[in-house]
Amino acid sequence: MTKFLYWCPACNIPLLAKTCACGNESIKISLQQPYDVRPALKADHDLISSLIKQRFGDAVTLPKILVLNKAGGLDRNDLIIANGVRFAWLWFDPVARKFNLDLEAEALPYLIGKAEKGIIDLEKDAPGLPEGRLGGKKVKVTTTGISDGVVILRYKNKYGTGILKDGSVRIKELISVSPIKSKANPSWEDAVEKNAFHIKNMERNAVREIRQNAPLKPRVNCSFSGGKDSTAVWNIAKKAGVTEAFFIDTGLEFPETIDFVKSQDVELIQKAGDFWQAVEKAGPPGKDHRWCCKLLKLNPLKVHLNDTGECLTIQGNRWYESWSRASLEALSQNPTNPLQLNLSPIRSWRALDVFFYLWLRELPYNPLYERGYERIGCYLCPAMLESELETLRVTHPEMADRWHEFLTRWAEERGLPPEFVTWGLWRWKELPPKMQELVKEAGLDLTEKKIRRSTPASVAHLMPAGKTTDIVEDRVTQEPEPEKTPEPDWDALRGEFPMMGDLMYFDNGATTWSPECVLAATDEFEREYRANVGRGVHRLTRIATQKYWHAHEKVAEFINGSAGTTVFVKNTTEAVNTIARGLSFKEVDVIVTTILEHHSNLLPWRALEAKGVTLRIIGLNDDLTLNMDEFEAAMDPSVRLVAVTHASNVTGTITPIAEISRLCKKYGSLLAVDAAQSVPRMPVDVEKLGVDFLSFSGHKMFGPMGTGVLWMREPILEPLLLGGGMVESVTEDGYVPAEGYHKYEAGTPNVSGGIGLGAAVEFLSGIVMDHIEAHERKLTDMLIDGLAAIPGVTLYCCRDKTQRIGVVSFTVEGFAPHEIAEWLDDEHGIEIRSGLHCAEPLMQYLSAEKGTARACISFYNTESEVNTFIAVIRELTGN
Repeated sequence: MTKFLYWCPACNIPLLAKTCACGNESIKISLQQPYDVRPALKADHDLISSLIKQRFGDAVTLPKILVLNKAGGLDRNDLIIANGVRFAWLWFDPVARKFNLDLEAEALPYLIGKAEKGIIDLEKDAPGLPEGRLGGKKVKVTTTGISDGVVILRYKNKYGTGILKDGSVRIKELISVSPIKSKANPSWEDAVEKNAFHIKNMERNAVREIRQNAPLKPRVNCSFSGGKDSTAVWNIAKKAGVTEAFFIDTGLEFPETIDFVKSQDVELIQKAGDFWQAVEKAGPPGKDHRWCCKLLKLNPLKVHLNDTGECLTIQGNRWYESWSRASLEALSQNPTNPLQLNLSPIRSWRALDVFFYLWLRELPYNPLYERGYERIGCYLCPAMLESELETLRVTHPEMADRWHEFLTRWAEERGLPPEFVTWGLWRWKELPPKMQELVKEAGLDLTEKKIRRSTPASVAHLMPAGKTTDIVEDRVTQEPEPEKTPEPDWDALRGEFPMMGDLMYFDNGATTWSPECVLAATDEFEREYRANVGRGVHRLTRIATQKYWHAHEKVAEFINGSAGTTVFVKNTTEAVNTIARGLSFKEVDVIVTTILEHHSNLLPWRALEAKGVTLRIIGLNDDLTLNMDEFEAAMDPSVRLVAVTHASNVTGTITPIAEISRLCKKYGSLLAVDAAQSVPRMPVDVEKLGVDFLSFSGHKMFGPMGTGVLWMREPILEPLLLGGGMVESVTEDGYVPAEGYHKYEAGTPNVSGGIGLGAAVEFLSGIVMDHIEAHERKLTDMLIDGLAAIPGVTLYCCRDKTQRIGVVSFTVEGFAPHEIAEWLDDEHGIEIRSGLHCAEPLMQYLSAEKGTARACISFYNTESEVNTFIAVIRELTGN
């Protein structure tokens, strides 16, 4: 996901790509999670302008273009971006029921010299001002005539911002300010014109994706909600040849929405149940208790699909809408209805992209957006913010009154305080921590017994007559179980690999085969949009850049690492060396590693011994698991770094990374994990593991050769290479490095490889790593048990079945490892690895100085292949 907004300082407009059509370089503006940005439309612009003028006078004017970035908080909380700076915050107080403003220091150059009021002179109005730095301090002021709220502070020749409350002001910081008298004031039309090329490119990609996936189902339609996203995606779908769209009327729609739907050539489906009858029995729905969705949306949809049949539905869901959608894939099966496969072609768009598209194509959109609504749906949805419900009271008072009257009556019948309604506490069955804190501070009695609510025992009788076929039931005493993904069809998955044939391939620890989707992704780049990334404005480079960036995002999501920095490298070896050379070490530093390590996770640390760094190597228990007693004894405050494999490429041992992470945190050590063998075989979550660095290779996880990943929790490393692509700017005196992964990817990267790696993780995600882990463990246990029963075979595998992956090292008495490998290949078409496996210290530790033969399981291996392998080894031994 993109965590910043590009802005052209010359044109003073937001950009959807790095370079403006005017040819000038952009600046980056850091955003708040979940990183969605949208234009401030009429109602929002008027609101912000009025708050600014109330505080600082009519002489202060705002530019036509304001961008809003929503963030977390008690209710609405938007970062306001104006003139290319983080200008202010707009937030709604659900207790006081009013909007508030808070200034950022970057806004001061646009206010100084224009503000007529709301200014506190600290030299004059703050007697007894403490000496030294004032930023962050709270001081008493004697100012009169200024109401509580945001203020501008002046102290000598510096300015700052603060919040005035009850006669005291909290000083944020004081800085030198040079007033900006004027700046270009373009319109949104101007911004759309400068972004037109990128918008058209995004449209082309979405149209292509719909056309590519349309053959998957006999019928293709578009789900229309009446909101901006579905309006955009319906127009895109029509360009791709889709002719059907439907809208499910919940019975709680805004009249403007119904009128808009009727104007869009969309089928209006009115099959919802009776909400007002159901709510009397169930109580108000909540964000965590949305029984209404089944009654008003899911059941009507099921009835509709029963009538129309299996379909591919184009929908407007986006990553940036919510955390639950942040990992949205292109295709997703409707979990409650097997008839519907959903496609989300604008999933990577932000709200700003959507509005730019609507404006470029001159498409009408729901007029409620211009009236201050951020989302369009049921007018009493618990997902709405209190600020939007406050807007409802202004725009649709009769609708608001009906819901308020019900909530008030329901609360009074249960002895709940008025704040249950007026503060919007009804929106949760179980209050989140931030609301619990608010309730606790106010001393309100909201016991579970009082707020308990149920779900209608059955919604079938509430559906319109003749529409109760195959209804989704919802019982009071039973919460729905999490959806379980079905066991994959392993034989069908083998068909995804073009190399699958007569050979039996057990060399997966060294390199895996690539599925058709990976080959297609790299081939598409070479054939359709081969161009360098990040260094141009023509369409091919824009497509390549977006695909390459998206591949980083896919990989990050695959390991739950979106909060960190994901860098593409050639392989795990390069990743580990980047860590070793990017960190600063002192002579007193200690590095802890293990005897299990591949040379690539040992030699870079050995090299640091020449600088005086001490290396401590941890051994194994008798069952070849890591000796954690020895590990803990080796830890102390001098340990700068722990470098450890997640799974051994010789013994298959899985190391307890989460436990090691706790030790690292105890002693303040960094944790670097070599996950080359684990990432392709089991779920790997950097947040759960608690690692600082994670390295793995693409060619071991069904991706292209020459690809790898270095994930960093924080970008604290010095880059290994310097040059083009990794800088923001260069002068005669120095340079400013780029942010994010760009800082570590100097020169022209392996673009096709990176895109192919993105396709590989998408392929693995579709199978589900839990299934892969269980399937490979079953095959591994079969192979180890079978080989262990053959006289003359010695196994070098972790003996704890729960702590090993599908890496099976063995020797056969009377045969060198290379002889075993050659015989298996020549006589039986079985491919394995033989030798020291780049782990000579481990081989010496295991008394296997001549090496081992090694068979590595992948999910595309079969029970039949494993049985054949066991049989031919038995043949080799003469048993």
